Amino acid sequence: MLEKILVCLDGSTPAERILPVITPEAAARHSKLVLLTVIDNPESIIPLNIPGAPAVTVSTSGAVKRTFTEEKSAEGYLENEAKNLTAKGLDVDYVVLSGPPGETIVSYAQENECTLIAIATHGHGGFRRFALGSTADYVVHHSAVPVLTVRR
Repeated sequence: MLEKILVCLDGSTPAERILPVITPEAAARHSKLVLLTVIDNPESIIPLNIPGAPAVTVSTSGAVKRTFTEEKSAEGYLENEAKNLTAKGLDVDYVVLSGPPGETIVSYAQENECTLIAIATHGHGGFRRFALGSTADYVVHHSAVPVLTVRR
């Protein structure tokens, strides 16, 4: 059942707390781990100041540059985590994607035939969802793939 486990990481200590829970399971079942970081879209919503008109989504060059820097940083971070886990005998891949985090996680898991999504309940999401965390909440409620959450 646990052939391919998608492990969601955002570089934060709370998100990394999923690793000590999932790695022994992966080792015992000879599962492949896929470490995933999602960089949120570099967009700003700007109101048009016209009554009844919807806001417009805009990407600025500064936001795009920041996203590029975050993607490179995330890639280095995941590469390091993958090396550490591979040294422990685990089969590990990693991927960095851009998009809305919850939606991107759910679609990646389904499109890549992951058998489990492992995610900590509190990462960089802040205080938007006290009990679960906004990204984890979205994943739990929208994924067709089983989800393991860890709260620490």
